[in-house]
Amino acid sequence: PPLVKASRTTVRAAIDHHGGAATPSAATGVLARLGRLRRSGSWSRSLGSSPLLDRGLLMALRNTVRRPARFWLSVGLLACAGMVFVAGMSLRSGTQAADQQRIAQRYWDAEAELAAPARPDAVAAAVRQVSGISRVETWYRTQIGVAGPGRLPLTRTYPDQGHGSVSLNTVPPDATRPPPTLREGRWLGSGETGAVVLNQTIRDRTIPGLGAGDTVQIYIDGKPTTWRIVGVVEEGDAGGRGAYTTTEGLAAATGRVPGQVNQLRVITDRHDEQTRQTAADSIDRALTGAGIEVDSAASVSRGSAASSAHLGPVLMVLLGVALPLGVLGAIGLASTMSANILDRTREFGIMHAIGARPKIVRRIVVAEGVFLAMTSCLVAAIPALGLTRMLGTGLGNLFGDAPLPFRISTLGVAIWIALVLLGAILATDAAAARASRITVREALTYL
Repeated sequence: PPLVKASRTTVRAAIDHHGGAATPSAATGVLARLGRLRRSGSWSRSLGSSPLLDRGLLMALRNTVRRPARFWLSVGLLACAGMVFVAGMSLRSGTQAADQQRIAQRYWDAEAELAAPARPDAVAAAVRQVSGISRVETWYRTQIGVAGPGRLPLTRTYPDQGHGSVSLNTVPPDATRPPPTLREGRWLGSGETGAVVLNQTIRDRTIPGLGAGDTVQIYIDGKPTTWRIVGVVEEGDAGGRGAYTTTEGLAAATGRVPGQVNQLRVITDRHDEQTRQTAADSIDRALTGAGIEVDSAASVSRGSAASSAHLGPVLMVLLGVALPLGVLGAIGLASTMSANILDRTREFGIMHAIGARPKIVRRIVVAEGVFLAMTSCLVAAIPALGLTRMLGTGLGNLFGDAPLPFRISTLGVAIWIALVLLGAILATDAAAARASRITVREALTYL
């Protein structure tokens, strides 16, 4: 487009060119009328007939919008960079909020998985030897498949057969775990049979059309059993991977002897990481010494760190995209200001001729760049909210089976505003210095 426009420029248009548009924009007209306003009252008596607003700043505002195409090109580049940067920082805040939610759900400090089911009394006797433990909960977990009536279960798992699997958990009667947030229905009753509670992830992935009060097929060891959904709960990856029932309910459905356990949740006296890891190692040794084979024993912090690490590379990519965009925006702003200065050579010459000091001219040009930067921040505000919401929902569902909490990073906003204003000042400094050095003779000889 610039080449086509230049090729159509006539000789007369080139001679008459003075850097301004033939038809000023509406915004330029409004700003020009503001410049003619005068102060009134006590201000008028004390300051005379000076303008209501600083003429230099008004001139900078008019010059900012006098070339709409250049204005929106510079603003658009900086706005895109700001939008991506703020969205990336906001996703970081959302990830931290999700971590806090996971910490709140994981009321226990360490957990152990047994290689085979064991009697609760034998497990309790072995764990009692470990110091620094205030409470131990014994659970039973088994992998299952979930399907609607007349359908076969389909479960998508990773090669380790753990990530993505669906498990049925028997809730011990003395569990201190508070019931998760209910989306539908209710929580399990004590000793209730034939009832199951599903979390939102498993329901949405396997039986999206069913809810509280419906019947569901649960395959345990490949055999189908029929259950009634009494509730749907909302939980992240800190839960039990899918479904909950009572010990009596699992025994009634499978005919197994009730009471065997294969998972321990340990609450320690102190909740720091060193105590958690020490307790996990001690439990592993105590159970192994009692002849109970342990599959794994670890602090819950390890799982939290692994969950947070999923989003780390994505956030780094977003920030890595934002910073080069910001650099491109600064380069575009510098180019725009240089072109504006070249267009307005005569204008600056006239300003010098009527007594404008170099520092005033320099201040006007720098103010133009700052106004462009401030406008880009305003333009980026609403798109940044939408991008944060969209990425938080998509990435949260991808890595955590639930949208990330919607958070706007005030730190990210403050950092970007500071960066873009500083960048605008630096990007326009060279153009401002050139404008302040234009002489009257140079302006008169400029064609």
